[in-house]
Amino acid sequence: MKRFTGILLLSLHILAFTECHQLLRIPYLMQHFEQHCSGDPGMSFSVFIKIHYLGPVIVTDDFKQDQQLPFRSMDCHMLNTTVCIYEPVTFEIDPPVEVPAVFYCYNETNKPQFSSFDIFQPPRQV
Repeated sequence: MKRFTGILLLSLHILAFTECHQLLRIPYLMQHFEQHCSGDPGMSFSVFIKIHYLGPVIVTDDFKQDQQLPFRSMDCHMLNTTVCIYEPVTFEIDPPVEVPAVFYCYNETNKPQFSSFDIFQPPRQV
């Protein structure tokens, strides 16, 4: 019983809030195709679809019947519709800045002054 109720509620929701209720109009599509075939026996189903869906909208004497075909118009309006517009994010990565390597050579003539005050020194004779 729970499964049946779940399927029923899901079906009602899908038919009410999506365009799936347009599938219930498929018998109108077949009937309209048969009317076109009676007028032009050489018409195929692909030509019929091309005329009614892929071509420009042409107002003829059977325009009311054309509007009853499935997926001709979108008439499902949802109450809680949210439209999110995403702008593409662009970012640039700057190349790394090269720091010039400067090496100091300490020899006896260019000895730093603070070495005499250094904690770790060799033992001295007093």
